[in-house]
Amino acid sequence: MTAISIIPVEGIPELREGDDLAAMVVERIALEDDDVVVVAQKAISKIEGRVVSLEGIEPSARALEIAGEGGDPARRIEVILREAKSVVRVRPPLVICETHHGFICASAGVDASNTPEPGTLVLLPLDPDASAARL
Repeated sequence: MTAISIIPVEGIPELREGDDLAAMVVERIALEDDDVVVVAQKAISKIEGRVVSLEGIEPSARALEIAGEGGDPARRIEVILREAKSVVRVRPPLVICETHHGFICASAGVDASNTPEPGTLVLLPLDPDASAARL
């Protein structure tokens, strides 16, 4: 029987575009042969610059319809619509989409939590497989 240990990598600062995440990880934890490193998509998105500001986003009529109001909710919905290949289901403010990658997920993977700055959103990586290979 093989034991599994889950060890968090602590002390990684707020990630920014261009950061060397692999170096940050190996500086903070000793890895051994056959170790598996799990990285959140958001970390990859941040280092790849997949962060957008809501400032300057002009909501479409569809975004305004879904959001039911103007301002940041409508701009957030606009970003979601831009990231979606198709909209699968809408129950405002919830939008289930198919992404350009073929994933079916809430908000087309657009995330407003733990963003680098207020008024920003984190998008999915453009090519998750290539991102994993680079890491």
